[in-house]
Amino acid sequence: MAWASGDSAELKTLKSMSLEDLTQIEVQTVISASGFEQDADLAPSSVSIVTAEEIKRYGYRTLADILRSLPGFYTSNDRNYDYLGRGGVNLGDYNSRILVLVDGHRINNNLNDGAALGTDFILDIDLIERIEVIRGPGAVIYGNNAFFGVINVITRKGDQVNGVEASGEYGSFDSYKARVSAGKSFTNGVAVLFSGTFYQTTGPEDLFYKEFNTPAQNNGVAHYMNGDTVESVFCSVSYAELILRGSFLNREHTDPSAPIPLTFNDSRAQIGQQRSYADLEFKHELPAEVDLTAHLYYDNSQINSGYPQNPFYQDDQAGEWWGSQLQLTRRFWEKQILSIGAEYRDDFSQSDHLYNSTYSQTINGSRTSYGVFGESDFTLLSNLHLNSGLRYDECTGFDPQWSPRLALIYNPLPASTLKAIYGTAFRNPSFDEVNYNPNVLPEKIQSYELVYEQKMGQNLKSSVAGFYNRMNNLLLFQTGTYQNIDADSESVELALDGHWTNGVMSRISYTFQKLENRSNDLNFPDSPDQLFKFNLSVPILPEKIFAGLEYQYTSSSTTYYTTSDAVTHPGPDASGYGIFNATLFSRSLLKNLEVSASVYNLLGTSYSNPSSQGHLQSQIQQDGRSFRVKLAYKF
Repeated sequence: MAWASGDSAELKTLKSMSLEDLTQIEVQTVISASGFEQDADLAPSSVSIVTAEEIKRYGYRTLADILRSLPGFYTSNDRNYDYLGRGGVNLGDYNSRILVLVDGHRINNNLNDGAALGTDFILDIDLIERIEVIRGPGAVIYGNNAFFGVINVITRKGDQVNGVEASGEYGSFDSYKARVSAGKSFTNGVAVLFSGTFYQTTGPEDLFYKEFNTPAQNNGVAHYMNGDTVESVFCSVSYAELILRGSFLNREHTDPSAPIPLTFNDSRAQIGQQRSYADLEFKHELPAEVDLTAHLYYDNSQINSGYPQNPFYQDDQAGEWWGSQLQLTRRFWEKQILSIGAEYRDDFSQSDHLYNSTYSQTINGSRTSYGVFGESDFTLLSNLHLNSGLRYDECTGFDPQWSPRLALIYNPLPASTLKAIYGTAFRNPSFDEVNYNPNVLPEKIQSYELVYEQKMGQNLKSSVAGFYNRMNNLLLFQTGTYQNIDADSESVELALDGHWTNGVMSRISYTFQKLENRSNDLNFPDSPDQLFKFNLSVPILPEKIFAGLEYQYTSSSTTYYTTSDAVTHPGPDASGYGIFNATLFSRSLLKNLEVSASVYNLLGTSYSNPSSQGHLQSQIQQDGRSFRVKLAYKF
């Protein structure tokens, strides 16, 4: 709990409150904004925290489902991957501008720098304790990829499972999912968690694409061409100050959308993915109130794609890397915090092998990088904090990068918080992007953020956030290659969150955003101006049955498509749409049993997302009404 000491306004307020009011206070803390635990109100960022309880009550299936429900985020899907947009920027290139972590471990791969958010996310959603979403540049702590924000998924511990759990799901399109998890904390201090998941779906039976509507191409119908099979394993073992975590995922997916120049409705259009990591974390309290945190890790990523054309060819990509991190944090008199850290990473293997019966080409690469940083959090007055930080990064083949951040956090009243934040970040071109165009430059961003948060009683919290981002050298894929584009982004986010002691939870948000291309007069794809979201979960039977309703509106977006000569053209705008999702969730009606039933796109709204790069289609039709039922039992 990060209240200021002495005779601060916050402490005086606490002393004046009744015991009943004190027990209702929920102080949220985050570790991802600065690398150490702090009150979310004092974090140098606009922060959202999603709990396991919310995930259950709203029936979220993937990390993408969770993120699209939050203020200022939106997603699109090309029936292969989920792409995350922030500040109006969603360029359909594998989420390389958002850094995704699991327990502080970087999930973005070293091939396209992509962060998986859909069924290809490395962790089963049921293993999540909470998610910390940190908006704005985070390069001062994390370096590369923390361009628009950081998402840290924090997993459950062995003692939280404390036994064996089994869950099963069934849903539309013959979708099945099964999970078994076992966890325990032993008297000798060892805690263990092991979990395995299997998921399979055939996908929609028929998908129609008017761009392929000829007799030779099955009249534009992709028949059973969106199947998905996923196997994943996660484990963690902790003892004393050590935690060893590891995860493995294997995904086999069929691509129904036939990016240029693939043959349409050909089941050989397969995408295979494997992703794994092992991370050893060490935490130790040194003398003089210094906390030490260190990580040593190894990662592996493979992407194997089949491209049916004449002749059929295969693209096999593989990457391996290892690295280490160290952070030291010192607290002075509970008012001042100083943190320093260093990171080293060796991408010792990057390869791309493209071949068919008559042709073979392999591109190999490697790079090393390191960064050092320092950050401080000073209590200038009892209600005024100054957070500042600076990081220096070097990476093979690119110029060094300096990433400063400065934030003033002011509490004019005990329940009010005002944050003024300046930050910068960078993203070095990925292995993939350099292979397309060796001359591309690193992306850079300068961000100005103003946030006002107001608590209203014990149940409500409102926020108003304004962002201005000046971006140089954004990488955009057009006409067969990547090119650098300059852009400005402005956005305003309004949100109101509610949590009541009777179990009611709610959230409503509105976002207006504008993305401007400073390099030419072309509009960016998949950049809606407006987002509106509403969530409500209410208990039908206290502590046992909950009804959840979610509404999401996304305004229209510009689209592009690519013709067979690899030229990119503007397409018709994708229309705005609104969808409802509904979930009924129950627990303990029968001892140790949880049951949920969800209907997604409740009204069967017909809508499309802008396609990602390289498609003949400018828009990809999304699913109509679908459902899922789920049972989970704890032995």
